[in-house]
Amino acid sequence: MKYKNNINNLIKLKKEIIKLQANEDNDIKELLRWRKKLKKKSKIKTKLINLDECKDWYLDKNKNLYHKSGQFFKVQGVKISGASLREVKSWTQPILTQKHGGILAFICRVTKKKGVQFLLEGKTEPGDNADVKITSCFQATQSNMNRAHGGKKTPLSGIVLKKTKKNIIGATIHYEEGARFWQKPNKNLLIKISNKDAKKIKNENFIWLTLSQIKKLNQKPGIINPFVKTIL
Repeated sequence: MKYKNNINNLIKLKKEIIKLQANEDNDIKELLRWRKKLKKKSKIKTKLINLDECKDWYLDKNKNLYHKSGQFFKVQGVKISGASLREVKSWTQPILTQKHGGILAFICRVTKKKGVQFLLEGKTEPGDNADVKITSCFQATQSNMNRAHGGKKTPLSGIVLKKTKKNIIGATIHYEEGARFWQKPNKNLLIKISNKDAKKIKNENFIWLTLSQIKKLNQKPGIINPFVKTIL
């Protein structure tokens, strides 16, 4: 799927943020209570196990680790040489490779009462050790969107994947950390929806926040997912 920047939409949104800035809520007490409540309700438990205990993951003939679907990612090797400006000039290491990139998206809305708000999600990833991080409201690889995991659709897929050009505020490509991922691109999107459509989003894991609240939350250690800062 293709998304393009609409510079006029971006300029308009920036003007609306400035215009309504005085109305922005910058209190994060309610947000922290919301996150605490999600943590109490969470039943997720994680622990490290051996690779041979991972269901549906196998080693191919070259001993690269892969998923039975052929999607998600592989663990392969990479050889580096000629790195004269690094700590050592050459080395080899495992690296994560993936056929497809992913989509990371923020949905926003404009309200007269609270200014411009962005939709975020309280979410736990495997490496978070059951902690709830504040993330962008849509994070999915192409494998997730293909439902290679055999589970549910990624929430908000209908909004993020089907929006028209006039709703796209920003669209950029950013690459995952090159020390761990092999040339993995992510499409970063900012999508604007109407307040009418926003009211249809009913999920306790989602919350609307202003830019001031997000900035203030960023000062708290270990709460915001790095993708939030990347996208904004």
